[in-house]
Amino acid sequence: MQKKAPSQRQLRVSEEIKKLIAQLLIKNDLFIKGLKAPYLMITEVQVAPDFSYTTLYVRAMPPVDTDEQVMLLNDHKGAFRKAIGQNIRLRITPEVRFLPDTRFEQDERIEQILNSPRVKADLDKYKK
Repeated sequence: MQKKAPSQRQLRVSEEIKKLIAQLLIKNDLFIKGLKAPYLMITEVQVAPDFSYTTLYVRAMPPVDTDEQVMLLNDHKGAFRKAIGQNIRLRITPEVRFLPDTRFEQDERIEQILNSPRVKADLDKYKK
């Protein structure tokens, strides 16, 4: 079963939330102890069709551990929800959850598989 594409409103709200959270992290407005905000990227924001929750995908740049930073962000998700409620006009303020963005690791793994000698040998058979 395929997911339905997000509506224009969902995309617009997602972008607003992404900008707001990025500003909070850049300014360090929430003063979260142990958070390495300069090393964090919000790679994607998905808002539920009913706007009841939003998922923010986070990636940390080395040497910072992404999972550790995601745990810290989730520990303070109430503060992020409050900021969303105060700065973005919505009927319902969505619940916030942070997840690590693993797409980069998946891309690397696919690249390794495609470059493996076994796969290259199979591809060479079909080039002729």
